[in-house]
Amino acid sequence: MRLVVIDLIPALLSREGRDSSSGFEVAPDGPDAVAHLYAHYRLIGVADAGVSSLVIGRALEDARISGFFDSIGTSVGFGPAINPRVIRRITRVSRSNEPVVFVTGREHLARTMSRSRVGVVLTNREEFGGVPEAVASLISGRVSP
Repeated sequence: MRLVVIDLIPALLSREGRDSSSGFEVAPDGPDAVAHLYAHYRLIGVADAGVSSLVIGRALEDARISGFFDSIGTSVGFGPAINPRVIRRITRVSRSNEPVVFVTGREHLARTMSRSRVGVVLTNREEFGGVPEAVASLISGRVSP
């Protein structure tokens, strides 16, 4: 089974709108897309160290999608921000030897991860519903990383 690591902010979650008690708004198609990904892949949610994993977990619970993730964490134990080294360490800690697909909403991070030979899906909150298809295309080789 393939591992999909989702850089939760800003791909899936945003502080814009702030209508939930956790201060995050979930992508409009986020819950359905995450459920679809979960049916086919293992999921890990990650965020930069500036946000507590408890706060993120609460936002995902509010959206009723926290149970789809094997783990939810931040880069706090590995550095201030998500980068290829952090992703490698997080996947090692999760005891995963599986190939990784990384989903992010940050262009600079997508470029950095691609240079590290990690399959990357670049998205934004409004287009998150297309992530399952993009991940499947990347894995099947229909598109290159």
